[in-house]
Amino acid sequence: MKIRNLTLVAILGSTLLFAACGDDEEMMDPMDTCETADLTYTNFAASLINGSCAVVGCHGEGTTSTFPMNDYTTTNAAVGFGRILGAVNHSPGFSPMPKGGAKLSDCNIDKLTAWINDGAPE
Repeated sequence: MKIRNLTLVAILGSTLLFAACGDDEEMMDPMDTCETADLTYTNFAASLINGSCAVVGCHGEGTTSTFPMNDYTTTNAAVGFGRILGAVNHSPGFSPMPKGGAKLSDCNIDKLTAWINDGAPE
């Protein structure tokens, strides 16, 4: 019985070892990639900004304490201020955004950076 259990453990261990030694590229989850090409306000930025920035009390429509970012026109104007990337990256000298919330994911920051660097297309 002990030999049978030991053999089973050895077989399972070998199987796990070989599975773990596969090509990292092959084992990477396709969802782990962060596509930053061809981003527009419509296909990317609007959903991120509306969910993280243009909320009541922050950069929503009619805000008086900050600048609004509730549509393409107001968001594009905010991009022109040049402070968005410093804020979302929590860089020194910038008010970290989203205010009181967790930092955006690295992928969303990369996408936002790519979108802004590409001229913030609509």
